Amino acid sequence: MNDNRENGDNCTGGYISIGEFAKPHGIYGELLFIPYNPATDAMGLNVSLFIKKTACYSLIDIEKIRPVNKGYLIKICGVNSIEEAEKFKKVPIFIKKTDIIIDKDEYLISDLIGLNCYNETGKNIGTVSEIYPGETDVVGVKSDRGIYLIPMTENNIESIDIKSSEINVKNEEDYKI
Repeated sequence: MNDNRENGDNCTGGYISIGEFAKPHGIYGELLFIPYNPATDAMGLNVSLFIKKTACYSLIDIEKIRPVNKGYLIKICGVNSIEEAEKFKKVPIFIKKTDIIIDKDEYLISDLIGLNCYNETGKNIGTVSEIYPGETDVVGVKSDRGIYLIPMTENNIESIDIKSSEINVKNEEDYKI
């Protein structure tokens, strides 16, 4: 592993977990990496991969990556046996958020969690606590009045403003649990 501290700022966040090493593969130290999003193309973008060590992120020195049907097989430089690879089992893999390219109306789940949620009248109805991915993603909003599970459609989401830390919804009473 390379403990390179690119730009000296590997301890202050700005990283997002994209999956984890599931298990060693073979006797030469390869690891099976399973992405959280099976449709991700992050591995094909030649981005740097990191693991978290204590409070900081360390760059992984990758020898090779190859796709397999469940994810990717990754060979880390200096990891040459199944015993060495075993140390990485269940270790999450991170990339820099700045390496992620998203469209104008797309958001990272991690950016939505914690947003204040307001209804059409401007009343704060709670905080985004969960995003349930699916054919139509659903935003979970927790408040002292209950839980709302609001489908993320044009009929229900008026606006999302990450910088202002707010999401504006309508029809929330239809989705109160």
